[in-house]
Amino acid sequence: MKQALDVFEGKHVVDTDDYSDKEAFEAMGLLKDDGSYPPLKIGTVNYLPGVIANVYPEGIGGFKTNKKGAVFFKDIHYGPSPSTTSDQSKVNIFFAEKAPERPTKDLQLGTLGVSEVVPPLIIPPDTVMRVSTRLQLPQGHDISLLTVNPHMHLLGESFKGYALTPTGDTIRLVNIPKWDFRWQYFYTYEKPVVIPGGSTIVAEGVYDNTSNNPNNPYDPPQTIREQDGSMRTTDEMFQFILTYVPYQSGDEHIDLTAAKGQLLK
Repeated sequence: MKQALDVFEGKHVVDTDDYSDKEAFEAMGLLKDDGSYPPLKIGTVNYLPGVIANVYPEGIGGFKTNKKGAVFFKDIHYGPSPSTTSDQSKVNIFFAEKAPERPTKDLQLGTLGVSEVVPPLIIPPDTVMRVSTRLQLPQGHDISLLTVNPHMHLLGESFKGYALTPTGDTIRLVNIPKWDFRWQYFYTYEKPVVIPGGSTIVAEGVYDNTSNNPNNPYDPPQTIREQDGSMRTTDEMFQFILTYVPYQSGDEHIDLTAAKGQLLK
């Protein structure tokens, strides 16, 4: 298959409310000459004002790419503004002298991810609803979990994530008994959490679509559905994103806080 002749020839920004994914790729000139999608290296990254970047110890992190390519961000969220304004955000990319030894990998459970939300994320009005999503890791493929990111919207009430091992143990990963939509964060452990292959990753969430929820975007409450790619705040999402590397002996002793401590200095 032929690659696109120039990955920078199309639009640099498109409004995803106006385009399907394929139409957006076409408008941005990212499709191959035969109309197929280019290979994508998918990574889960977000930034909020005040957030400190994840920095892992030497040898962990980074990604490899071809010389001919582009960095593609799926969405940029903005708050309402009373006047027309502009955005001067920038993204810095740092090139290493050598290829990454252990590039990080991502697993995204739930909305737009590799596991379904059960029951489907359709929340009737005047309802408190529990949902879950789960994924079993392949046998024999232990992972070293570095960072987790729970994600819900305005109706979120609580979030819990854990792993069930083949031997019947439970590994606690995150517990947010009082969800706050305004506090979306990536949580990095002090040391990698080793999860044995064959374990099942489970995320559980509770949504409050009643008038008792002060963050409910509708009064009276209305049926809220899982977002379909629009990324509207008034729709809902249930995601559990895990950043990890395949396990190597000694990972459980790595200090993940040291590199971030150096950054803060």
